[in-house]
Amino acid sequence: MTKNNFKNEKIAPAQDINQCNLCGDCNTNCPVVRVLEKETRGARHKAFLARKKDYKEAFWLCTLCGACIQDCPANIDIDCLGIREELVKKGNQTKANQKMRDNIKLYGNPFGRLAGGKKAGDKETKEYYT
Repeated sequence: MTKNNFKNEKIAPAQDINQCNLCGDCNTNCPVVRVLEKETRGARHKAFLARKKDYKEAFWLCTLCGACIQDCPANIDIDCLGIREELVKKGNQTKANQKMRDNIKLYGNPFGRLAGGKKAGDKETKEYYT
């Protein structure tokens, strides 16, 4: 009987989007593709856009669950979070994201004013958040 030498370790995601061959395995378990049933909202299309540095609203539809990285044979990470950061710097974001950012600045949380009209910085709520 031979002993196998396979190691059970996680491989770090590849950072070069140009290594993607657009095979589409990343769409297999993508929740966005499953719900919207549109390939143009899935990870393969995002990889295609990222290769061209053509950042669009499609990157806001990613749930950041990581299923695409897990299913990718090349273990490529599209880095939707980093692309979103670039979109925000260029002033391109969804209304929902802008509202969330405003709420965090004003109230210290993404949801807005807390029950009773208290802000996250108030004495009563400060203890809850620390």
